[in-house]
Amino acid sequence: MPLVVLPARIVDIEPVYDVYFAAFKDEPIIEFLYPRGVDRKAHTEGTKQWWSHDKIGYTVKCLDTDTDNIVGMASWEILCQSGKENGWERPAGIPWLEGKEKERCEGVLNSMWDIREKLFGKRHRHVYLSVIAVHPDHQRRGIGRLLMQWGIDIAEKLQVPLYTESSKPGLRLYKSLGFERLTHVSLIHREEVTGRPDDEVPLMVKMPSTANGLCFKEWADRETHKVQVNGIGNSNGVNH
Repeated sequence: MPLVVLPARIVDIEPVYDVYFAAFKDEPIIEFLYPRGVDRKAHTEGTKQWWSHDKIGYTVKCLDTDTDNIVGMASWEILCQSGKENGWERPAGIPWLEGKEKERCEGVLNSMWDIREKLFGKRHRHVYLSVIAVHPDHQRRGIGRLLMQWGIDIAEKLQVPLYTESSKPGLRLYKSLGFERLTHVSLIHREEVTGRPDDEVPLMVKMPSTANGLCFKEWADRETHKVQVNGIGNSNGVNH
């Protein structure tokens, strides 16, 4: 039987994040977010509370229907609220950290939030991939591509850009799916913040077919001009 992508449910939180922590166990982000290790019970309870009131987030799972095991996961934000704003609120910070650990982690995340604010802010409608993970025991089965296609299909139906920050290994997948790497802005995690050598993070966008060949910067410049000239408070896609 095939692999299938489905919405993750409350009962899936632990196995979904088993995949996440297995996939990212050696990545710096885990050290930044959980410098003293992960209290999985507290993490699960916190995730339950977050899911109960999150209005823009959608976590999906990739299920191996031969074994009923969750082998991949992705978390998306669909920022297409009607009205003048798209629904995005800049996160307030990391509440479970304190002192230098909090400062370092928020230094990393703030640079990412700054770029999102610059590129989209609360005005431009878009879909955002916050995390994608495939269990190390199930690599090279096409799971990442299946999880990506879920978000691509949503962005295509809504006629909006899809945005994410890529790891270096992930670049090949994104490029094969038609993403462009942004060159007019850059995100660099600085050594003075992370304690590691400077590291540039690839910023990737996939435009919907209704963009008619516009790159992201061309689209963003046009949308900004439209707002300035016409006083339109929100961007409703790219099909004009």
